[in-house]
Amino acid sequence: MSYARARLLLGMSGVGLIVVSSTLLLLTQYPLSILPTTQEWSKTDLSSLGILLIGLALGLLPLDLLGGYFLPNRWRPNTITGKAFLLAWGRGALVQTALFLMFSLWILLLGRSLGYVGAVLAIVSGGVGLICFQLPIARLVGALRMVKPAESPDSSKLKETQELLPSQGHDLVPIEILRHQDAGFTGGIVGVPGREKIILPADLVTKLTAEELAIVIARRVEALRSGSRLRGLLLSFAWVIIGFTLSILFPGAGYESVSGLAMACLGFTIWTFLGLLLLPTLSRQASYAIDKRILAAGASTDYFQRAMARLDSFQDDEPERSRWVEAIFHPVPSVANRTSVTSAGEVTKMERPIAWHAARMTLFMSWACMGTLVRAVHCNVGRPELWVMLPTD
Repeated sequence: MSYARARLLLGMSGVGLIVVSSTLLLLTQYPLSILPTTQEWSKTDLSSLGILLIGLALGLLPLDLLGGYFLPNRWRPNTITGKAFLLAWGRGALVQTALFLMFSLWILLLGRSLGYVGAVLAIVSGGVGLICFQLPIARLVGALRMVKPAESPDSSKLKETQELLPSQGHDLVPIEILRHQDAGFTGGIVGVPGREKIILPADLVTKLTAEELAIVIARRVEALRSGSRLRGLLLSFAWVIIGFTLSILFPGAGYESVSGLAMACLGFTIWTFLGLLLLPTLSRQASYAIDKRILAAGASTDYFQRAMARLDSFQDDEPERSRWVEAIFHPVPSVANRTSVTSAGEVTKMERPIAWHAARMTLFMSWACMGTLVRAVHCNVGRPELWVMLPTD
């Protein structure tokens, strides 16, 4: 049993438990019997939502303890102290619960005022807000600190890295560095289309060579330039909106009462689970295609393979996994599979990266619908620094 497999089993167990519980509650319509059904504003709306969301946070605590404290310390001793975990978890859970409460009240407000259209507008505007403020939310939830590239102790390496990029045919994109504690933090791309930023973990800048770091940046620039990040963003946005609009059609579900909203969230949990099964395939396809593109543009195969291996070692350290396990549970392909595909030229018919990071971006977008699975998957359970910016390739 490796650390990666232990995390996978935890994620499968947690997701399975939540989905089964949601299905049973949906079928029995239990929320309708214990939560307010009134469609008019009352004092019980805020209190019942608060109790419900606090209960969700505490209900996920056992999974978080396993994923954020016990498992890391079992395979990587002295990874995190109990006090540090509780402080980080408490901060992240508090911020997420507050945002969930805000989104809940927003849906009720527009739903009660404008009906079905208002409820959908609430989700759309909530999703737009999440995209616009992803970086501030990530910093708030995970206590991530910004480091200006010019003030970084590795500023000379960054300058050298940026000088390597034009030789690979890539344009420069604004870069920001975040200081973090979790070794699995990968950064990513944030911002609205046309005003994106590449986020790099401080440890990554320190530990990778300039050539390896150039590979990481070049891949993210290619995700932007090819439109793959935009398509992934739009797909995740559409997936969440479609899921919510379908969920409020379940018997007993709605957008005008707390109980109806709770029922809609249960239905949305099942929809999110469906996305966990289907969307990783598109994310992996984009990863393979972007790999192929930067290699075709002149990136060194040797540095590419070294960079991917080192990135994997910083995370769950699972360079090899079977194709069927990866097909179901992993939107980021393994090092071995990426090396095999790019070396064999198996992606010649998939040169266009369809939707980069779509699977895990959908989980973050699900915050707008109070998604119960957003921090229960194997890659981020118990790791507040990864709740907003989930690990990417």
